[in-house]
Amino acid sequence: MLKLLLPPACREEVLGDLHERYSGRLAYLADACSAVPCVIWSRIRRTTDPQVLLMEALALYLSFVGAARLFGQTPFLYTPWGLLRLAIPAAVALLALILIDAYADPAKRSPVRPMIHVAAAIGFAFLSQASFQAADPQLAVPLRIMFYGGGMGLVLLSALHAFFAPGDHRPRGAT
Repeated sequence: MLKLLLPPACREEVLGDLHERYSGRLAYLADACSAVPCVIWSRIRRTTDPQVLLMEALALYLSFVGAARLFGQTPFLYTPWGLLRLAIPAAVALLALILIDAYADPAKRSPVRPMIHVAAAIGFAFLSQASFQAADPQLAVPLRIMFYGGGMGLVLLSALHAFFAPGDHRPRGAT
């Protein structure tokens, strides 16, 4: 089970270190519970470029706002919390994209991979909106805005993801 929680890029090393430190089930569980979040956070820091993250956030948010503006849903923008409600699917998709990039296997690279990652992240945004629709429809973004905004976000993020590929294979400056 621990193998599934760890990102593939650092799975072997972390499992080996935990195996070396094994002194009992309870100690192993405590080591694993303290190590896994740190490993995931470390992997996120390696695969996420802050400037690209801001560009992706802006592109996603503007795609949903643009969809509301272009396709006749302008009154939605003027409702209380309308602009903030548009930020929710963008934030969910961005968080999903960060985690997808952190868990991506760097050994498997393909030209279609950025589009698949972005499509999965947009899918998580749709799932979040479906759960809002089921719980409280007042919190959910209208379906038409989700479709058009998701489509525009898919195109924009795929381009950004292709041009600024995530990963720790790029040289980093020393801090």
